[in-house]
Amino acid sequence: MYPYLFKIGPLTIGSYGVLLAIAFFSAFMVINWQFRKHGCDEELAWDLHFLAIFGGMVGSRLMHIIENFREFLSDPMAMIFTTTGFSVLGGYVLALLLCTFRVRYAGQPFFKIADLYVPGMAVGYSIGRLGCIAAGDGCYGLPCKLPWAMNFPNGLVTTLSAKNLSLAATYQRLFPGEPVPVDIGVHPTPLYESLSTFVLLMILLLVGWRVGGGRRFAFFLIWFGVSRFLVEFIRLNPIVLWGLSSSQLVSIFFVAAGVIIMAGSKARLAALPETNQQSVGD
Repeated sequence: MYPYLFKIGPLTIGSYGVLLAIAFFSAFMVINWQFRKHGCDEELAWDLHFLAIFGGMVGSRLMHIIENFREFLSDPMAMIFTTTGFSVLGGYVLALLLCTFRVRYAGQPFFKIADLYVPGMAVGYSIGRLGCIAAGDGCYGLPCKLPWAMNFPNGLVTTLSAKNLSLAATYQRLFPGEPVPVDIGVHPTPLYESLSTFVLLMILLLVGWRVGGGRRFAFFLIWFGVSRFLVEFIRLNPIVLWGLSSSQLVSIFFVAAGVIIMAGSKARLAALPETNQQSVGD
């Protein structure tokens, strides 16, 4: 992995930042294409893009602080301004709230805009998680001995046992009595999520979804929520309630919301004018 790519004077260009920028740009291009295809205002799309960036960055950091609140209390400024430490689910929640207010203000049907927006969210997330791999920012999972286990000796959060005592302690707990490796292999959980979301993207783009009823949006919430809930079992996030991490609790909310939206989508589609019931796959 290459956490830092190059320097321009005092400015350091990191791999995570570059891939995050590519993720946002790719997401925006897919969303704008969807807006044009279905006759929606691209100016509204750009407003939503800005809110998505702001909400995504601030919400991700807030969620990370909540997940690691004791560390935050010991050194608040370090956690606020560190280059690592983002929990994507928190970003999605805040971005969704801000974008919902903007869509309502514009007088547009929320579920139509949501149906058009989710393919961009999927492509952005799929690429963005690769940034975690490139930078080795600590989003990896538990130690493991699988053939595809990855090591991040030069990552922002190293897997070298001498420099990551917490990870070394986790290895000893999972594999008692075994010597701790110099470089501990871990589950590449960002890669798991990237692959899962890429499959989701293909389904969102290739299936003939009808825009406006919220089914496409609901499917995104359910798939994403289930995927994140499962991968959390092999991540290093702390347990907060009922044996679950905060990300798993938010994932349950995503899935529940998706199921409720899906249940009402048939009635919403039936109420739409016939001209608006366009197939996304057309």
